[in-house]
Amino acid sequence: MIQEFTESNFDSEVIRATVPVLVDFSSKTCGPCRALLPALEQLSAEYKDEIKIGKVDVSLFPLLGAKFGVEMLPTLVFFNNGNVVDRLIGLQPINKIKNAIEEIE
Repeated sequence: MIQEFTESNFDSEVIRATVPVLVDFSSKTCGPCRALLPALEQLSAEYKDEIKIGKVDVSLFPLLGAKFGVEMLPTLVFFNNGNVVDRLIGLQPINKIKNAIEEIE
């Protein structure tokens, strides 16, 4: 299940998470963002106990996008222990996202 991250829950759900977190910075009006959603839902089910997957709608929360240097959509930002450890920009194949998840330490 893809969670919704907002300015009010970002610290508790992402920065202080006890598992790695994949944040999809996207927008409902972005075609590639919508195209990526089924892959993220599949990965969320596959890695449900290992990683938390959620999204930030940057049209609603532009400050979060700016804080993490999001310039293009979609941007996938990987967090571990509250720190950014990787990012993928643009529509990505599921295998590339899986590889990034597997490499989170």
